[in-house]
Amino acid sequence: MERAVVLREFCAREGYNTRVAMFVDLSRHSGRNRFVVWDMERNEPMLIAPVSHGSGAQRSHVRSAYARLSNEDGSHLSSEGRAVVAERYEGRYGVAYRLDGLDATNSNLRSRCVVLHGWEYTTSFPIFPLSTVGSFGCPVLSCKMMARVDEILRLEERVVIDIFK
Repeated sequence: MERAVVLREFCAREGYNTRVAMFVDLSRHSGRNRFVVWDMERNEPMLIAPVSHGSGAQRSHVRSAYARLSNEDGSHLSSEGRAVVAERYEGRYGVAYRLDGLDATNSNLRSRCVVLHGWEYTTSFPIFPLSTVGSFGCPVLSCKMMARVDEILRLEERVVIDIFK
């Protein structure tokens, strides 16, 4: 809740959405719920789910319990920081949203093609002690959860996602 209060103040000051935000807590094991869509007006979660992170491997689907971070192109790792959820598009994995980093720690998100998307091999529910599959740096939800997030994002503009460890 404390992060939500701080992010709401940032969003109000910078002209971003003050109704809805998203959080990814990469300090948590990947088999646990660590993605949250937050209702900033009610100060409560709207949706909670597991989310995959960048594996750092040459192959994207290596299972890794805890995220390592990088903003470097080719690292295949997730980046820490706030990003605005940008345009929606249909891609290789279905509906996806481009992300534009707002901090020095994630300023290369767009050029690295790190996007929010769903994938059939990411779980909708916690599987701890097992880990979720990895990605090339993208926050990846299950297709079911991505459909729910898409419903929310289609109604909102300039939503910020805060990815932290």
